Amino acid sequence: MVSSGDTMVEFLGVPADRRLLDGELDGLVGVRPRPTLATTSARHDRLVAAGSAMTAATLIGGGAMAIYGGEQLLFGDGGALAVVLTVIGLLLAATHWGWVHVAEYIGSGIDQRQDRANRERTDLWLETVQPYPRFTVNTTVRADASTSIERVLYRPVLTDAHTFSFVREAETAITYDADTPAQVIADKVETLRRQTRLETDRVAELWEAASTAYAAALHDAHGDEQRLAAQRAAATALSEHLNASLLEPPLVE
Repeated sequence: MVSSGDTMVEFLGVPADRRLLDGELDGLVGVRPRPTLATTSARHDRLVAAGSAMTAATLIGGGAMAIYGGEQLLFGDGGALAVVLTVIGLLLAATHWGWVHVAEYIGSGIDQRQDRANRERTDLWLETVQPYPRFTVNTTVRADASTSIERVLYRPVLTDAHTFSFVREAETAITYDADTPAQVIADKVETLRRQTRLETDRVAELWEAASTAYAAALHDAHGDEQRLAAQRAAATALSEHLNASLLEPPLVE
């Protein structure tokens, strides 16, 4: 079992690194699937297309109205209607590009709201990722038909930005040659997976005890001294759970 208690306290209050969203650590046990993020809104594309259509319509329509009104003023009966048509036509033709800008402005507003929603969704997901060690078991069939069973540790680490991430470390590997009965391999994999699941669950319980004690002690903390007291409370809770775990049976079902 990994030595958990002496390093967990340093991760208390540390946020998850946003690089966890890149998907490099999809094997993390006990982590919900990353949220699906919306891409460029289809409404944005439709608005831009509509703006382009309005641009063309106002340019052509405005030009036609200006030509017709001008023709009536110069060669026809003229009158107030011809003046109005000419002025409106010139205004429409002169401002035809404005429709594209209006559509782009509205579309950009939609995208910004979507980006904020994506950010909130990923922030909520990152808050669910807790910095305790996790274990998993992987199997690989090699070119010579042998089967390798690998126990993998995802160990939490602090980054330079004072966030936490995980590093993947292969702890042990067992290789069975091609002549090994499939049932033997399956039984070994199942045993290892049960053990790693139980071990991950136990470390998760240790983290939960420490983080709960830390949050409770930090609730009214103001200043470094109180924060240190909160860390001591978390370390005490962690130590108590570790001592209790020594009296528990081995990690088997």
